[in-house]
Amino acid sequence: MDGAFTPLGITVTLTAAAVDTRNGSLVDGLARTPDSAAFKHLSMLATWFSKPGHEHCAIAFLHKSQEFINADDMDVLDKHFALANHCSVFYRWRDSVPGALEGAIAACEMSIEMHERAAMAAKEFFGMIPAHACFRQLRIIEEKRGNFDRAIELCEMAKAGGWADDWDHAIARIEKKKAKAEAK
Repeated sequence: MDGAFTPLGITVTLTAAAVDTRNGSLVDGLARTPDSAAFKHLSMLATWFSKPGHEHCAIAFLHKSQEFINADDMDVLDKHFALANHCSVFYRWRDSVPGALEGAIAACEMSIEMHERAAMAAKEFFGMIPAHACFRQLRIIEEKRGNFDRAIELCEMAKAGGWADDWDHAIARIEKKKAKAEAK
């Protein structure tokens, strides 16, 4: 049974001897993955398993990745996109997994906290600043909670940071909702 596969662009060649676990672990002899890569890869794996019936795996990958979140050598864009993965996976299971909504909010807040450094890195790497999933998601959460001022503040922060999206439209829509709620 010889074969190779390339998870995350890394070629792994399996031989019958490597798969024989009678004399040790399947990962014995493999180089240790840097903590920054572990955070990024576990966060990505969580998105792959975020399907009905497998949410426990997705959440487990996210919890494990959090052990590596403060790696000193982590690239700011890697952390930015990994936190967006955390946000989307946790948010997907907010109604059925205890603590998932809080996990999504924590990921959003952590990503927003570093948004200025991420914007500079994105501008340098991509030549533009893309949309910011965590600003958008936290805005949605706050809007659903009726925290209209906080939702508007998030839109204004994202817009000021240069993050792509239609922030002006979102602000106008939230202001209308706020006025309607205040009129009741």
